[in-house]
Amino acid sequence: MKKAKLKISAALFLGAFALTSCGYAQESNANMETTEFKVFGNCGMCEKTIEGSLNGQDGIGTADWDKDTKMISVSYDAKKLDENKIKQMIASVGYDTDSHRAKKSTYSSLPGCCQYQRPEKSNEINTDEQNIKSK
Repeated sequence: MKKAKLKISAALFLGAFALTSCGYAQESNANMETTEFKVFGNCGMCEKTIEGSLNGQDGIGTADWDKDTKMISVSYDAKKLDENKIKQMIASVGYDTDSHRAKKSTYSSLPGCCQYQRPEKSNEINTDEQNIKSK
């Protein structure tokens, strides 16, 4: 009789835990958004650095950069980050996006194979100094 009660109690506890966990996961996924934008780069090392600047960061779900199209797809928690902050994170490791320009010194420190032809400065591309002031 004691064993039966213990088994029932354990099953109820595990069931309640599973339901609570599933509810939490759904709640946090509800805040997830996906964005795509251009990130300049050349090779597999670029891909590793660009994705590495995001993957594992708080609020980032996934980051996947395509070296052929130069497009990145990022899923992120919109309550913790926005697209502007994500682009700043990428620029901080030396890569220009469609709207954020990395510091010249950071870009220059990239390996030779990763130094792509940088887009011309324009009003559409913020410099890293402008990015810092907007924080």
